[in-house]
Amino acid sequence: MTTPSDSALRVAVVGSGPAGVYACEALLNWSDNEDQSGRGIVVDLLDRLPVLYGLLRHGVAPDHPRIKGIARTLEGIAADPRIRFLGNVEFGTDLTLTDMRDHYHAVIFATGALDDRRLGIPGEELDGSYGAAQFVTWYDGHPDSHPEWRFTAERAAVVGVGNVALDVARMLVRTPEQLEPTDIPEHVRVGFGTNITRVVSVIGRRGPAYAKFTPLELREMDKVDGTTIVVDPDDLEYDDEARELRESDRRVGQVCTQLEKWAEAQREAGLGTADEAEAAALAAGDRVVRFRFHRSPVEITGSDGRVSGLRMEITEPVPGGRVRGAGRTEDLPVEAVYRAVGYRSAGLEDVPFDPETATIPNDSGRVLDSVGGTARPGLFTAGWIKRGPTGVIGTNRSCAVETVGTLTAELETGTLPEPPRPDPQAVRDLLADRGVDVVDGEAWLAIDARERQLGEDAGRERTKLPGRAEMLDTARSARSRSH
Repeated sequence: MTTPSDSALRVAVVGSGPAGVYACEALLNWSDNEDQSGRGIVVDLLDRLPVLYGLLRHGVAPDHPRIKGIARTLEGIAADPRIRFLGNVEFGTDLTLTDMRDHYHAVIFATGALDDRRLGIPGEELDGSYGAAQFVTWYDGHPDSHPEWRFTAERAAVVGVGNVALDVARMLVRTPEQLEPTDIPEHVRVGFGTNITRVVSVIGRRGPAYAKFTPLELREMDKVDGTTIVVDPDDLEYDDEARELRESDRRVGQVCTQLEKWAEAQREAGLGTADEAEAAALAAGDRVVRFRFHRSPVEITGSDGRVSGLRMEITEPVPGGRVRGAGRTEDLPVEAVYRAVGYRSAGLEDVPFDPETATIPNDSGRVLDSVGGTARPGLFTAGWIKRGPTGVIGTNRSCAVETVGTLTAELETGTLPEPPRPDPQAVRDLLADRGVDVVDGEAWLAIDARERQLGEDAGRERTKLPGRAEMLDTARSARSRSH
């Protein structure tokens, strides 16, 4: 392994989620296999949070066991000594773009997307109307989320037919006992003990053939004890385009088949309609997740400032996989509405941003000053802020490889700017002078060890610390012991 030196290539990666860590991996691979100069590399992995892994830690439902394997992969990458974690450092405040140009040959922005897209309908401001990210970051223990969640709805609607919608719906019908093995913070565990939700309706504007669920995520609904899945058989009728899509796309076919299995189970139980199936499940003491397709929300209705219903327009298909209003509406009585219609990235200080797509304008990861514009030397992007919130976690690896390929091509042609202060210690000194309470790799390991110990004490693998203050206290204690 090349030993980093003052002449090493200096790269800052802003954002320590999967995209950022995979960008680090691609940079290390370049250094190991293609760095003909032998100059080596030192990568600073920056995050405004005191902890690593971004979306993997704060955006994925905690009852996904396979996520642990991805976490171990990221841990292995981040443990490389050529990567320096600088947590609790906010780009644009603690370090500006000018600072970055002073200290690094290149900067990769990989800050992801955690702002909720809006539906653009009346009533979104009512109490009980939430973006999915609000709920997800709460139950995942994001250090800046409010510690309490008000479970005041017996009936809730989740608008959207992607995997985030499934996560939200599944978590809404989970019991505290079912979440006991997970790594959620203790205050979240207590919060789920107040959950009174009995029925969750998952709303899709088009038919099931156009749902974005992955089959594995959809099948996980069947594994929630004490929950019945309800599907209206009338929603499973396909026009020619939907039928062709179902037959030609394996994922679509598996999704439709699973929904049909649930509808068939209702029929075999002698329950002719979805309403009958829902009533029977509730009478048996189960919670219900009910899929409702061909419905487009047009208004969140309320009473005394709180959500009391969701008004939906019935839709019908038109050529091109689109839908139009069928001229009639349906009112669904609910006390909470969760919109899971996509995430948006937030713009960064002094970095070009396209508000239409909520992405950084780029060409293969090279930041442009505008869409189709001129390249900004030394600036690159990866992940959701590069391409939008699409794909699965693993998609970020190929995305990062493309970006790093663009970066290293510029290095080889000599077009990367030379920073005046590339010494790796210089940026640490700057942060210290500004009084920034940096969580470095050693402090992160102390946070990690503390969470593992809390988990072990409770008979699980990990229990997340409940907030930023507790994380920083743990980091400071580790520093004082080491000194």
